[in-house]
Amino acid sequence: MLLDLIKGVALLLSLCLLYGILLRTRLPWLGRTGRQLLTGLLFGSLCIVGMSTPITLAGSGVIFDARSVILSMAGLFGGPLVAAVAGSMAALFRLWLGGGGAPVGVSVILLSVLTGLLYRVACQRNWLSLRFLPLVLFGLVLHLLVLYLFTFLPSEAAQLIHSLFSLEFLLVFALATALLGSLLQDARQRRRTELALARSQRQLKAVVHAMPDLLFVLNDEGRYLEMLTHEEAHLVRSRSELLGKRMKDVFPPEQTAALMSVLQRTLRQGPQCHEYQIAIQGGQRRWFEGRTHVLGRYRGHRNCIVWLARDITERKEREEQIANLAFYDPLTGLPNRRLLRERLGQGLKESQRTGQYGALLFFDLDHFKIINDTLGHDVGDQLLRQVAGRLQQGVRQVDTVARLGGDEFVVLLVGLDGQRVPAAHQCRRVAEKLLGELGRPYRLAGQDHYSTVSMGMVLFLGEEHSAETLQRHADLALYQAKAAGRNTFRFYDESMQVAIKQRVSLESALRQGLQLRQFQPFYQPQVNEEGWVVGAEVLVRWLHPEKGMISPADFIPVAEETGLIIPLAELLLTQVCDQLVAWSRLPGFADLSLAVNVSARQVRQEDFVERIIAQVRHSGANPQRLKLELTESLLLHDMDDMIRKMTALKAFGIGFSLDDFGTGYSSLSYLKLLPLEQLKIDQSFVRDLLSDPNDAAIARTIIALADSLGLSVIAEGVEQECQRHFLAAQGCHTYQGYLFGRPAAVVDFMASLQLDPQGRLILRSASPT
Repeated sequence: MLLDLIKGVALLLSLCLLYGILLRTRLPWLGRTGRQLLTGLLFGSLCIVGMSTPITLAGSGVIFDARSVILSMAGLFGGPLVAAVAGSMAALFRLWLGGGGAPVGVSVILLSVLTGLLYRVACQRNWLSLRFLPLVLFGLVLHLLVLYLFTFLPSEAAQLIHSLFSLEFLLVFALATALLGSLLQDARQRRRTELALARSQRQLKAVVHAMPDLLFVLNDEGRYLEMLTHEEAHLVRSRSELLGKRMKDVFPPEQTAALMSVLQRTLRQGPQCHEYQIAIQGGQRRWFEGRTHVLGRYRGHRNCIVWLARDITERKEREEQIANLAFYDPLTGLPNRRLLRERLGQGLKESQRTGQYGALLFFDLDHFKIINDTLGHDVGDQLLRQVAGRLQQGVRQVDTVARLGGDEFVVLLVGLDGQRVPAAHQCRRVAEKLLGELGRPYRLAGQDHYSTVSMGMVLFLGEEHSAETLQRHADLALYQAKAAGRNTFRFYDESMQVAIKQRVSLESALRQGLQLRQFQPFYQPQVNEEGWVVGAEVLVRWLHPEKGMISPADFIPVAEETGLIIPLAELLLTQVCDQLVAWSRLPGFADLSLAVNVSARQVRQEDFVERIIAQVRHSGANPQRLKLELTESLLLHDMDDMIRKMTALKAFGIGFSLDDFGTGYSSLSYLKLLPLEQLKIDQSFVRDLLSDPNDAAIARTIIALADSLGLSVIAEGVEQECQRHFLAAQGCHTYQGYLFGRPAAVVDFMASLQLDPQGRLILRSASPT
């Protein structure tokens, strides 16, 4: 009997392995409910198989099988639906078999299902576990209850069961319950583990595919044991070609040495980080950041590491762009001021080490603003790029060409001669070469344009001077080159520094002098051939309280460059107008005309006409007694604008005299267009009038030209009576010069004049005619 019980249990246990197979079978189309129904059918079928080959008590209608074990496990592991399906199948089949034990058999089925479900609930609430011992106890309790149900069998069958194998039944089926539960639990845990592994693999694969990284496992020989990547295109070779290869089979020797050094350091010191550039499939070179960690033993290999490679090419490109923005000029691609400062510092240290001179060259494009204003900033940018290209081609690779901004460029020469004079000659040759290159025509907007540069240069040896001092010195030399007429170069020297300091001091004093009204008008008489004083030229003089009289040749250029000429001219015009008003009430003086020079900055003001008219009206002066003296250089820019302004002032009553005629372009075309009244013969022609035939011829020509155009003519610089006689003979009837008087303050000027019997002003030293 015991052997029959064991055989039945063994059969059922082997059949229960089908549960494990069912768990591992992927049937996604079934769904959760479908899988539970199928599991219930499996457990029910096992019960039916067991009841089909039972242990029987002859003639009693009682059968014994392992249904209690199977159905309890159906409730414990399958849940209500599985237990209901399996229990219903077993109950129906037992009723179909019939016999005296059928009612008790169905009761055993119900008991097994219910106890299994109760055990399931206890486990879910953590009251019980599924370890082997609790399962044995569960089996004992279950089958004690089954034995109790057997007492409801007919008395003879019940006594027979208890007397023959009740103990064997209890022990075997209790152990069978525990064993089957353990097997089912193991199958379920294994399935959960497999699912967890599959889920982990999916997650790992998703992470790998989401990561922009390449993961390699290498041994201490640099052999590729494993790799994970979502993008094989970023590999040196395909995955199949790399696996099993060593680094030296893939990379060039020098790169292999560097990568193997990282690998060995990782094994000795731990995690490492290393940036490197390699050529991937297709030949494209990419930057990677490699991070390494020790892995240990892997697939039979000792001392393995994990190498995580991240493509950082885009980051490197962005870093390069940022560096370019920080250190390079975006228009020309040349180093900017910041990088030049670094290069200059390096050049000073190198000069100190080698004992060789270096040089700093400052460039400034001449009249670049005119190109920008007339041709547009796009064309100006084209010019700057072409200048940058020519500068780079004109120097060595070890030298530096930089752009400071605007139209300012710098060249840093290094490694010149160790002696100052030869080094200066080398620098001069470079300067001459660059001037020649930059003076060639530029192709801008489809046309040839010419542009020149001014250049300031300074030599340096070692770190005697700071970078800032050298730049200041080169800038001072550049200023001297501009003052020398542009399109040239100048070396810095100490006298230049002194001159600049004097200029800065003069500019400061000039501003203060304007505020304190230290500038006064001086008057130089203009006399006609009859000796009458018909007017005066007003010349500004600076009476400095400490330095005394400062020459106009010293302060007028500074005033022009700084723009102070405008407030100075307005101050002078105000004084002149006030003087005209004061003289309008004095006999003789009321007829005088005063000539005032105007500067280029004044005339180019948009409101030049309005400002002049407003000043004259505000003072109450007679505009017909005011004459503005222009130079020929003023007429070279925007002739139409000049004619418009002169015509408006002429209509107001102000006259115009063309000063220094013959020293400039002397274009006859503008003489017939401009509303002039007078031409002024420059003193340079009058000085040698009697000894130089050319000066005499020029004077005659100017006088004849003025007469033909209906203009009056006046000669300045007349210092000798013979000069006046010659001019008078040629038809010039008005004169100005030391022969008649030097420029003087208003009091001295008035004191030098007297009225003749006709009420005309004459020079006091002259005899009335």
